[in-house]
Amino acid sequence: MNLLEKCKEKTIIFDGALGTMLMESGHVSTKSPILLNLEQPELVADLHKQYYDAGSDVVITNTFGGNPLKLAAEGLEQQLEPLNRAGVRLTQTACPAGRFVAGDMGPCGKMLKPFGDVTLEDMQENFFRQANVLIDAGVDLITIETMYSLAEALAAVSGVRKAGDVLLLVSITFNQTQNGFYTMMGEDIARCTSALDDAGVDMIGANCTLNSSAIIGLTTELRASTAKPVLIQPNAGQPVTRSGVSYYEQSPSEFAADAIKIKDAGADMIGGCCGTTPEFISKVAAALTGY
Repeated sequence: MNLLEKCKEKTIIFDGALGTMLMESGHVSTKSPILLNLEQPELVADLHKQYYDAGSDVVITNTFGGNPLKLAAEGLEQQLEPLNRAGVRLTQTACPAGRFVAGDMGPCGKMLKPFGDVTLEDMQENFFRQANVLIDAGVDLITIETMYSLAEALAAVSGVRKAGDVLLLVSITFNQTQNGFYTMMGEDIARCTSALDDAGVDMIGANCTLNSSAIIGLTTELRASTAKPVLIQPNAGQPVTRSGVSYYEQSPSEFAADAIKIKDAGADMIGGCCGTTPEFISKVAAALTGY
């Protein structure tokens, strides 16, 4: 049974923030968190296991920054394949039977011409190269997430589709304005979902920036704009900075109470983004059991 079939049976629970857990562990790599797949594999595998144990049906790999352009900025492009393969293997090691491993792909940190210096062809090739490794390593689906630009998201979709036939979920990051919800590039929800539907993605989501309360209204709009399964992954409130370190002050119970409202607003899948931990996911899973 694949994730789309499972979605018809229950509310799918995704994991929470891996970056938050890595920072709390005190073992973050001096360069990129993806290096921990090779430097501290036991740590990464244990964090994935904590999310599965908390009730996550889907856990994403530690490959958010694993595309060539992003790796090149860290001087790590030559390690593209071993870093991404290790990320998949560590998640698979922690994954119980009947659960899913999502190969994670984040933005490349560059902008398409004319706003930046990357051509559309190079952007598509960038995501193709990462997706090719993730698919070959055996992920159950690919998540393209935290996309601030619809154009980059669509380039990533093209790259993934060129790499192979795999379930594909795309999550866009929206800001809340007086006029509604928009990406950093000024694209509204309807424009994004229409383009993603036309591109043939299997699932559509929204993650990051918004807290669990603010994202309820976004969920309603997103649900109304697409028939595809919807994933919602809010932050754990707004960050508060103390001594140069960001903290998220929302409690897991408050987050889980909002998760019920997010479900009522039309979400098929719910997880967490910045500031969320296995405790948050455990509370959400308990709140939505049988819902």
